[in-house]
Amino acid sequence: MMDEIAIKDVTEENIDDLCRVCVSPDMRSNPDWIRGAADKKKWAAEMFPKWGSFAKVAYENGNPAGMIQYRPSLEERVVCIDCMYVPVQKYWGRGIGSRLLRSLMEDVKEPMKWFDNRRPLALVTKTFLGGEPEQYTAREFFSRKGFRQIGGDPDHLYYPLQPGFTYKPIPKKEVRHVPQDEDKGKVVIISGPDYCPATYPYFLKRMEKYIREIDPGVYIRWIDSSEEPEEVSKRNVSVGACIVNGRLIKSYVLDKDSFQKEVKAALK
Repeated sequence: MMDEIAIKDVTEENIDDLCRVCVSPDMRSNPDWIRGAADKKKWAAEMFPKWGSFAKVAYENGNPAGMIQYRPSLEERVVCIDCMYVPVQKYWGRGIGSRLLRSLMEDVKEPMKWFDNRRPLALVTKTFLGGEPEQYTAREFFSRKGFRQIGGDPDHLYYPLQPGFTYKPIPKKEVRHVPQDEDKGKVVIISGPDYCPATYPYFLKRMEKYIREIDPGVYIRWIDSSEEPEEVSKRNVSVGACIVNGRLIKSYVLDKDSFQKEVKAALK
């Protein structure tokens, strides 16, 4: 009997499947990843009234096997792919990622309410390193599907949906952190609802770990944006921000050396 693979849009009825498939099976009992999945579910519940469906889940014989997640960039009239993930090895090499992408490509051939019933101009994605030796990297996967490089960044890719269209990103406006006197002498980490369940366990808890390696006794205040939105707003930051001694840390936490160097300078 052949395995049956079905692609379904995420709705409020199967949102738990999306949050579950985003976490690898070996992490599903980890308290930090449980927290991360809960943060994603909160985020998704906020996004449905705003966007409608923003993801697809692949099912094999009814079991969630993979996902693709996306969102509109209204100003640019493009659809941004934020993530594609097939966590379990037995599903690799089965064409699940290709089917997920193909389903999205079929959707964007039609006018979309996101863009006042116009067709989007392109699909855009920003890939990153990762994956297992048996898998294509995200860059390889999308490049094989016809995505083109944007400028000089080999991980910034787009797929034109209109003949002759060339995607040129609109420069992002710099968001300026508003320092608070109360943050002097301490660390502030902003958690809360987020599109990725890895944000809390993989990034924010890593920030805490790396900071403790520098100063085990420094006071760390965690602010949950869903519980203390006014505290986040007055600092003009968002989930994922790390503030040390009143200074917003800009180094990527996965670049440990740069991150810790900036933290040490801020603590002086």
